[in-house]
Amino acid sequence: MDFSFKLELVSDPELLCVVRGAVQQLAAIVGFTEEDCRAITLAVDEVLTNVIRHSYGNRHDQPIEILCRRLPLDSGIEFLVVDRGRSADPDKLKGRNLDDVRPGGLGMHLIAQIMDTVHYEPLPDRNQFRLIKYRKSPHPVGAESSPESSGRGG
Repeated sequence: MDFSFKLELVSDPELLCVVRGAVQQLAAIVGFTEEDCRAITLAVDEVLTNVIRHSYGNRHDQPIEILCRRLPLDSGIEFLVVDRGRSADPDKLKGRNLDDVRPGGLGMHLIAQIMDTVHYEPLPDRNQFRLIKYRKSPHPVGAESSPESSGRGG
């Protein structure tokens, strides 16, 4: 069965533990492995941290919406993170060069490595960050899967 879930919160880093718990549980409901649940949670947390730090300039009183939905046929999970802060240039969201060894700046690389689809879109009244992770099999838990129907990710 498909579901959708919406969280509305302020940009206070203390609330991220609540979001991490919800994301981890939602990913488990969709049928991801424990390892994938942790990775998905890390990717969503990294997006939220970037919103707080860069879009809102570390202000802790600004609105953030997180919409989560299970994809049809239990094929995966989608997160849409919406903020109303400062927009970023999408071309600059690629992360720094990996040869530049120093702390920080690897969040976008991490998010892209974990998730199957990562799309940032600055709109006139908001910023949207869409993250999608597909299960290895697009079939519900317990259903037979053929090699032709296996999806990407995992």
